[in-house]
Amino acid sequence: MRDDAPTDIQSRNDVHSIVDAFYRDIADDPVLGSYFADIDLESHVPKLVDFWTSVVFQSATYRGQPFEAHAALDGLEGRHFRRWLDRFETTVDARFAGTNADRMKQRARQIATIFQSKLGVLDETDVARRFQQRTS
Repeated sequence: MRDDAPTDIQSRNDVHSIVDAFYRDIADDPVLGSYFADIDLESHVPKLVDFWTSVVFQSATYRGQPFEAHAALDGLEGRHFRRWLDRFETTVDARFAGTNADRMKQRARQIATIFQSKLGVLDETDVARRFQQRTS
């Protein structure tokens, strides 16, 4: 009997596979695409992998200020964060399951909540639903 159950995130390469899959066609996304159309993902993906590797493995190796980049984007709304989180969690779930995968998704929800709050676009009902749904 073959076990096809997903394993947990175990390495930087695993994180890279998530980031690469997530951003591969994001420019075509009807909600998010315009924000990524002019980004050089070839140079941006390694920074994202550094960030998420630091988050997943709690290594504190990432040095940067991701909020400032998001604050500079014109027209961000709660719906953009919802779509980003839905895509992100789906991408993680399609590839991995376990403590590190859960940590990655949980931190994504926390970061999105903080960013939305700072930008003044936080929908507390959506936040409550997302955290309750994912933890129960």
